[in-house]
Amino acid sequence: MTLSETEKGKLLDFIKSHYVDFHDLRLLIARDLEEDIVTRMREDEELTFDEALKEAYKEYGVIGFSDISEVYMKKIDKYFYKKVILKILKDEASTPKFWLLLILSFAVIHTILMSLMNSPFILAGGFLVLVIIAMIVFFRKFHREMKALKENDNFYYVHQLLASGNSIIFPISYTPLIIAPHVGRLAETEFWSMAILSAFATISVIGFYLMYFRVYKERHNILKNYKDNFLSKNVTTSFRLPKSNSEKILKAFKNN
Repeated sequence: MTLSETEKGKLLDFIKSHYVDFHDLRLLIARDLEEDIVTRMREDEELTFDEALKEAYKEYGVIGFSDISEVYMKKIDKYFYKKVILKILKDEASTPKFWLLLILSFAVIHTILMSLMNSPFILAGGFLVLVIIAMIVFFRKFHREMKALKENDNFYYVHQLLASGNSIIFPISYTPLIIAPHVGRLAETEFWSMAILSAFATISVIGFYLMYFRVYKERHNILKNYKDNFLSKNVTTSFRLPKSNSEKILKAFKNN
């Protein structure tokens, strides 16, 4: 016994109406509910789909899908950091270009910081300006894409991670902004204090490089691999990933 296409649609709409905003989370929760609903309807042939759905939903308690959503988000986080971020870091670390960029960034940053050694707030302000400019450049196109996906009800939790708001790279990238005002207390000498700050600033540069030139540039392949290697294995064949125009939407912005 399986659910009809109409019932599957009603099930996804029901999950959406209970404040599950991400489409991939809806699919994963729908898988669990479908199994429960089918079991109940098989055991009681007089039970309708709507009645079975209500009974199955009661199992989630007063908080509804909040807990199970967090469980699935943690699983997606683990996939994202292991299969995307860590893989990108390993790939980059194996190339001479990456290490050349790291060394040159450190040398340039350290030279600049030494010239402004006695002006920590200027350093913090300058870095803040660079962060703002980088965010504008990075998020402008991505924000348009995310808006289009939300309007077409095709927004995935992994899109949120790709936007880097929840990504481990983003917090690392603005660390120098936090420690710049305390530069005089980083080490016993000013030289080593600046060297430490330069190291963190270099990590920040690398972070922005990875965010824009790897994660952002490769977001279409990352999303495709996520659907093929994670969702397809965790969503039953009965609940196949729906065909959508998300790829067309993303391609429309790709060359803008």
